[in-house]
Amino acid sequence: MHHIHHTHGFVLSSRNMGEANKMLTIYTREMGLVKAVAQGIRLNKSKLRFTLQDFSYVNVDLVRGKEMWRVTSAKHITSFPLARVSYLSLLLIMRVSKLLERLCNGEGPSENIFDDFIQALYLLDEKEIEPASREALELHLVLRIMNSLGYIGYSDILAEYLSLPFDHSNTKEILLRRQSIIAHINKALNESQL
Repeated sequence: MHHIHHTHGFVLSSRNMGEANKMLTIYTREMGLVKAVAQGIRLNKSKLRFTLQDFSYVNVDLVRGKEMWRVTSAKHITSFPLARVSYLSLLLIMRVSKLLERLCNGEGPSENIFDDFIQALYLLDEKEIEPASREALELHLVLRIMNSLGYIGYSDILAEYLSLPFDHSNTKEILLRRQSIIAHINKALNESQL
């Protein structure tokens, strides 16, 4: 008998597999990055077809098979509809999703990263988000992700920004140090060799 793992997850990406299956890359709160097969999801009769779309936030049940994870069920939480219709917000979601796939190697708990990511998505899903707020949000999120993964070394300048509340109230402070934050992020990405 297989143990069913219940977790919150965000579908970072998917690819078709076989005639009716999909391989999903899901970023989960308790298990980190998981690749799981959703069997028969591309069939018209599939109940999970619309629930497990790319960039959807879901409650998902996973079972570990011999070789890979399988999705047994999922329940839709939100697909962040306002962020999806904004080209710039959708680009931000895509960039951060690719970054998580690139840097999060394997499974492991990642509550801080997951919580920051989901909070950022809810902030992006506001009706009228200013371009400056969106830019600051991305810088702050990426900095926090990279710091949580251990790619950012200690810096007095960055420590101040890492401790700021994660919301729109810090837009000005973050944008004032935009160049420094970007330089630290790029340095960390180059040194990671990923």
